[in-house]
Amino acid sequence: MEKSTHRVEVIPVHLEKHPNADTLSIVKVFGYTVCVRTADWADGRLGAYIPPDSVCPDTPQFAFLGERKRVKVKKLRGIISMGLLVPAPEGAKEGDDVAVLLNIAHYEPPENASTGGDNEVPPPGYRPNYDVDTWRRYKHLFFEGELVVATEKIHGASGRWSFVDGRMHCGSRTCWKKEDEKNLWWKALKQNPWIEGWCRAHEGLTLYGEVFGNVQDLKYGTRPGLYRVAIFDILEGSQWWPADLFRAEALLEKVPLLYQGPYQAEMLEKMAEGPSLVDGADHLREGLVLKPANERTDPEIGRVQLKIVSNAYLER
Repeated sequence: MEKSTHRVEVIPVHLEKHPNADTLSIVKVFGYTVCVRTADWADGRLGAYIPPDSVCPDTPQFAFLGERKRVKVKKLRGIISMGLLVPAPEGAKEGDDVAVLLNIAHYEPPENASTGGDNEVPPPGYRPNYDVDTWRRYKHLFFEGELVVATEKIHGASGRWSFVDGRMHCGSRTCWKKEDEKNLWWKALKQNPWIEGWCRAHEGLTLYGEVFGNVQDLKYGTRPGLYRVAIFDILEGSQWWPADLFRAEALLEKVPLLYQGPYQAEMLEKMAEGPSLVDGADHLREGLVLKPANERTDPEIGRVQLKIVSNAYLER
């Protein structure tokens, strides 16, 4: 759907003094801060920035990570460090994406329910895969005072549903699935009949939502064997429903609304932290998803909507 989701970009490294450690420095990368050993870097040297929720290969270069190769957020001497900086590969230049060259992948959390089953041919029409880029990389695409909508980012498995050609179609984030009683998204459909009811009444439209509960390690107070769905978007033809129309759709279970109003970067970054607003949840929120109140696109990423993942979630 969108242009990028996970990049390892080459940047010039400019060191700033760490306030609490003589041997550490701070490097600001887009909207991130990274703590590095001062002795490892000469100011202006090129580095490859590996963002949080990346998975590094089991190679000598990343042996310092130990057995766990997933990159997390850590607090080092009182300063939040988000991700890693490693020397840029030979011949790389500023702005290059070297994720493939370094064999860096995006972390996909394990799911507790079966997500298998056979794939099938997608239903006709435009129903793209759903990806959201990170706010800390692309926050320059929003401007102060712009009217925005922020909703809770739920920790589960993204799915999509549509009634086309006389039957229901059910898909994961990347594949459409043949009907299978053991498949997560079909189970969620059967346990939440309001999805099919809505889709039948709006033939050809596509619901995008999160299946959650006993899917990943955040359970949202859901009993074993049960799956809940929260819708976060509706696609009609090639157009996404604007926020006001989407929020007014009373027959759908939707992701919780956190904020609607003028864009304020500092306030929204803090809002990504805190407890989940999902009914029954007794744990932190994964973060938030931010979009303009009036749908728009940008040449850099396509549709403008970005996620802010909470530091508390990334530190787990």
